[in-house]
Amino acid sequence: MSRRIVRTTLALVGAAGLAASLSACGSQVATVDAGACSNVSDLEGELTEIPTVDCGEAHDAQFVHVFDIDQDGDYPGDEAIAAAAEEGCRTGFESFVGISYDESALGLDFIPPNENTWDAANDRQVICVAYLLDGTTTTESWEGAAI
Repeated sequence: MSRRIVRTTLALVGAAGLAASLSACGSQVATVDAGACSNVSDLEGELTEIPTVDCGEAHDAQFVHVFDIDQDGDYPGDEAIAAAAEEGCRTGFESFVGISYDESALGLDFIPPNENTWDAANDRQVICVAYLLDGTTTTESWEGAAI
């Protein structure tokens, strides 16, 4: 059975239907490196920075891939962004976790550029985040874990 990445209209994040959107401060947009850990509850609302925790501390989310949408010009619309984000995140998820998303026990979401950050900050970055579906936490990284 194929699963879809769950997302909200603004952006994404989490089993509880939480939503995050990035805010452009001048020409700066919040970013994070793949491998950093976080908590879904910290990824709500408008983010000017991405909150992280040490992966050795309790967490329920990990950023598994960060990539740029290779497109110039006007904002292509939420559906086009979501399609590009889903494709890129699935590929990055498998490379990072070591198993395809469809076979994994983890959820997957993404924080995409929005029309404001696309125009104001030339933002093309998609941040892909995996999370525990059962609401528990871990103190380990999912890199290569094949879970």
